[in-house]
Amino acid sequence: MSGFYRFIRGVAKVIFTPLFRVKIIGLENVPQNGGVIMCANHTSLTDPIFLAINIKRQIHFMGKAELFGNCFTKWFFNKLGSFAVKRGQGDTGAIRTGEDVINSGGMMGIFPEGTRYLEGAPRKAKAGVAMIAASTKADILPVSIFREGKIHLFSKTTIRFGEVIPFEELKLNSEEGAKKSSLRYASELIMDRITKMWEMGH
Repeated sequence: MSGFYRFIRGVAKVIFTPLFRVKIIGLENVPQNGGVIMCANHTSLTDPIFLAINIKRQIHFMGKAELFGNCFTKWFFNKLGSFAVKRGQGDTGAIRTGEDVINSGGMMGIFPEGTRYLEGAPRKAKAGVAMIAASTKADILPVSIFREGKIHLFSKTTIRFGEVIPFEELKLNSEEGAKKSSLRYASELIMDRITKMWEMGH
C-alpha cells in the first residue's frame, strides 16, 4: 500500500465512517496477498470508498475515462493506483494495465456492469473482467453491495465479500472457437455469485 493511498484512505475513513452505516460481512474471504480481481456491483459513487476503507490492501480500481478528465483528477486517481478505461471501445490499454496489476501481485477492483445502477438487482456484466482473468489466470473475489433505495446520509449499506472463485471454475478457454462463449460463461458466473449475495439483503 503506497503512502499516498494510506493517507487518503485514513482521511476517508474519518470522514465517511460517522456519516454512513456500513455493515461488513465475510471480510475473512479477502485474500491478504497475491494477484486477485475484486468484482462488485455498482450502486453509488461511494462504492470505491466503502471498499477501500474496509480492506487492508491497496485496490487498483479500473474507472471510466471521464473521471480522469482533467489534470488534477488524473493525477489524483493515478496516485491512488487507479487507471482509466474507455467504455464501449474495447480498451486494450486498460486491459493490459489490469494485467500488470494482477501479475505484480496486486488487487484490481472492477465493477463488471460497467456503470452504476442506483436501485434494483445487479445487471449483466461486460466481458472485460473475464478477458483480464483469462490472460492472467487470476482468481475472482465477488462482492455484493446492497442498500434499500438511493444512498443518503446515515443510510445503511451492507457489503458482502464472497468466497474466492478459483480461476479454474471460470472455465475460460483460450481456443479461438470457444473464446467468446467461455468469456460469456465466466462473466455470467461472476455476476450470479454477486447477485445471490445481494439477494440476502441486510
